[in-house]
Amino acid sequence: MADSRYDVTIEVEDGFEGRADVAALQALIEQALTDEAIEDGTGLALVIAGDEMLHALNREHRGVDAPTDVLSFGAEEGEEIPLPEGEPRYVGDIVISVETAGRQAEAAGLTLDAELAHIVLHGVLHLLGWDHETPEDEAAMKAREERVLGAGIHERGDGHSD
Repeated sequence: MADSRYDVTIEVEDGFEGRADVAALQALIEQALTDEAIEDGTGLALVIAGDEMLHALNREHRGVDAPTDVLSFGAEEGEEIPLPEGEPRYVGDIVISVETAGRQAEAAGLTLDAELAHIVLHGVLHLLGWDHETPEDEAAMKAREERVLGAGIHERGDGHSD
C-alpha cells in the first residue's frame, strides 16, 4: 500500500502463495492499528506459513509439541530498549498457519478468509499488549475483535488454540 501509515511487511512461505488474501490482511492490520490509535510509522511483520513452521515455533517458544493457528512475538516485551530519536516503533512479528486456520474455519462454519482475518487480528492485539488470561481481559479482547470484524466472529465459538 503506497499511502500506508504503517510499516507492515507480509511474507508468504513457499507453498502457501495464493492461500490468503494478502491485500485484505494488510488492510485489516492497518485498520486495527488505526483503531487502537497506534502512531504512524509503527511496524510489524506477518508470516503466512503452515503447520510445520507453527509446530516448530510452538515447541521452541511455548513448549507445546503441536501446531497452532497464530503466534505473536512482541518486540516490546521484556526489558525496554530505548529507540534512537526519530526511529519508528516496531511492535513485533505474527506467524499464522493457513492449514490450522483452514481446519478451524471448517469446524466453525466460517470461510478461510474470515478465520485468517480473526487470527491475524488476534495476533495484532497480542502485539499491542492485549491478552486473555482473565475473564475480564478475554472479554475486552473479544470486544476489540468484534469492533473490527463484527459480532458474528465469535457466534460459532472461538477455535483459537492459544
